[in-house]
Amino acid sequence: MHIRKLRNKWQCIVRIKNIALAQSFISKAHARKWGNKQEAEIRLGTYSDDSKLTNLRLRDLLKLYFDKAVKVSRRPKLLKYEVDLLCRLQISANTLSTLTALKLSNFRDERLKAGKSTTTVGKYLKLISRAIVIGQKELGISIANNPVDLVEKPRPNPPRDRTLNKTELQKLFNACNGQLRNIVEVAYYTLCRRSEILRLSYNDVDWITSTAIIRETKNGIPRRIGLAPRVIEILKSLPRSISGNFFNITSISSFEKSFKSALKRSSIKNLRFHDLRHCGATHLVESGWSTMELMQQGGWSSQQMAKRYSNISPTHLANKMKL
Repeated sequence: MHIRKLRNKWQCIVRIKNIALAQSFISKAHARKWGNKQEAEIRLGTYSDDSKLTNLRLRDLLKLYFDKAVKVSRRPKLLKYEVDLLCRLQISANTLSTLTALKLSNFRDERLKAGKSTTTVGKYLKLISRAIVIGQKELGISIANNPVDLVEKPRPNPPRDRTLNKTELQKLFNACNGQLRNIVEVAYYTLCRRSEILRLSYNDVDWITSTAIIRETKNGIPRRIGLAPRVIEILKSLPRSISGNFFNITSISSFEKSFKSALKRSSIKNLRFHDLRHCGATHLVESGWSTMELMQQGGWSSQQMAKRYSNISPTHLANKMKL
């Protein structure tokens, strides 16, 4: 260890075991203290080079994380979209050494103020946290603590309970045209998510038993579902495509616009396409389906989640009281 005067400061230089370090301090005592600490860590084998931490920006870490995670991701396009979006935001310009819980909490508040949902902002924070964990475990980046752990996560929005009665449902069907109506009806009768419907192919259907296999699901576990006679009728009426899929939607944004236009024509408000799962699940429960049957059809792994989607109406309960 060598300490010298350099431009009104004290510079400490440490050279040991092929490691060379240098740092400047206002006082000689601080320089000596730092040098002794570095020497001790090098001799004990506990020294870690934090240059990666100092120079690597969050956007660079996110890209490194994407390169590793995309190989095992079930939804690589969505992962790329989320990483690219975060890389465009100001928070990603911070180096890892300057990324603090305060900056992340300010980022959280700014995104919420910009109109992003609590669920979306929570996903941003989870993605940053996963990237940091991978950096700690697999990329050799010495981050002592994950600053995301110190940030209070946004409270999730209350679960939606929007359902349609049978009259409103028929109005929605009538307001939809062509392929849109087929997709809306299949969504209601099968409880499938939009992505599951759009990936459904001819080879996934067993026409003899009126069942289908949903191969790619949100939880990664394929499931077999029953198909109502109306769904069989719709699927059989569709022409065979080269891809084998029943529905060929090239633009999700165009599909969403068509669905919103149908809602406007039907005068139905505050309804999302995903709410059709709520509608279908509620009507199945009201018709006598058990919770286990509902879980299998809808792909819910717990009774609690199935309960969230089956919003039994007070009118139905009142009618049950009359029996």
